[in-house]
Amino acid sequence: MKTSQGNRHITGTNWERVCSWFVFLFFFTAFCVNISGDFLNLSEPQIKYQSWEISEWLINYEGGFVRRGLLGQILLALEQVRMYDVRIAVRLLYTLSSLGILCILYRVFKGEGWSPLLLLTGLCVGYTLFNPWGRKDFLMLALTFVIFYCYRSAITSPHRHTMSWVLFYALAALQLLIHEASFFFTIPILMLYSYSAARTSKHSRLQSAMHCLVRFLPVLAVMAMVCLFKGSKSVADAIWASWGGVFSVFPDPDGTSVVGASVQALGWDTVTTFDKHFYHAYFGVGAPSVHSVFLTLFVMVSAYYLLTRIDSVSMGKSRPKPLNHTLLSNVALIQFVSLIPMFTVLSCDWGRTLPYWVISTLFFYHVFKHEAVPFPRIVTRTSQAIQNFISSNRLLRSPYFYLLLVLLTPVPNYFAPLDHLNTIQQRHYAYLLDLIHQIATSLT
Repeated sequence: MKTSQGNRHITGTNWERVCSWFVFLFFFTAFCVNISGDFLNLSEPQIKYQSWEISEWLINYEGGFVRRGLLGQILLALEQVRMYDVRIAVRLLYTLSSLGILCILYRVFKGEGWSPLLLLTGLCVGYTLFNPWGRKDFLMLALTFVIFYCYRSAITSPHRHTMSWVLFYALAALQLLIHEASFFFTIPILMLYSYSAARTSKHSRLQSAMHCLVRFLPVLAVMAMVCLFKGSKSVADAIWASWGGVFSVFPDPDGTSVVGASVQALGWDTVTTFDKHFYHAYFGVGAPSVHSVFLTLFVMVSAYYLLTRIDSVSMGKSRPKPLNHTLLSNVALIQFVSLIPMFTVLSCDWGRTLPYWVISTLFFYHVFKHEAVPFPRIVTRTSQAIQNFISSNRLLRSPYFYLLLVLLTPVPNYFAPLDHLNTIQQRHYAYLLDLIHQIATSLT
């Protein structure tokens, strides 16, 4: 088709960029609506002490050593130096960790040539960024990024070998003391990498397993410790009582006689906890339904496709760098298997577990893509088969299909898909319909 300087026709590539910008603007407006209330009212402690968002940060060691207590102990120590409203401090910490993870992801996307405009979609952080429901998640993921770098430096840089190992063990312990869930998306893939590397060096399976066990023994010891001291009702009561001075100086209008939800969870019965998490994760919370199971499975399959074909679209002038789809798929599959405990019995918070999977996968690929990453043959063969199928299918490799799936996949804002309008799309549609209704009402 002929073009002229004064009347330039839109090419196929330009159409792709137009569609990409449309998708981005859709999620950007939804993102702004989602965070506007919380972010603009950062200095106002509207969230209650008993809420999950605040009470998880209040867990400390005043009732004895317990999981997730490190940050709470630091916050309590600061309170004893100078009294402050811990609710505002918690919200500030979450805002800073959100900014930190956004900066890290932007650097990763720019470094790989992926479009940073995908960041605010449901694939990455559009559903929990600056939202206090996410709690410690972005802080944990930021530590994962640094831990991956420290481990790579420890095994590839002889002149920084000792310091890298010291930092690796210190940061891994810090991460686990903040929240033990970080173990599942940080350590298993590094252990598999270590084991597979030992196997490629002609070590036997037993020798490779022992080599891996010795290397990660300090980290495993910390994980065992936080699992052993998981807490009890008496510990929860002691933790809540330790904040009595803060409660009296900065009172909550609804009172603080009831122990906060996250602190109470330290004393939960294991069987009941597992049962509730699994049911809520797949059937929903507010309106349980069998349909949620199929939607949840669809979200996981769609997330795998969107993650491993992230180079399908471009919104800038340059195309993405060549992407090793098999390697990225290997990492995605391994991270998903590692996170099965979180996807089933340990959590029902899809708005948190999906970022664990997606972001940790992107981090590992970015940090280790230039290394000869050895993975089990069955994983590589599975990835090759899936990625070859996608590449051979004209529809699946189309950037327009990718964008359509980004737009339509019901990524959960927090709980299971389509539960209580907790998806970005539904929130956005509801907002637009309400806006149209208000305009129509004002005109009449």
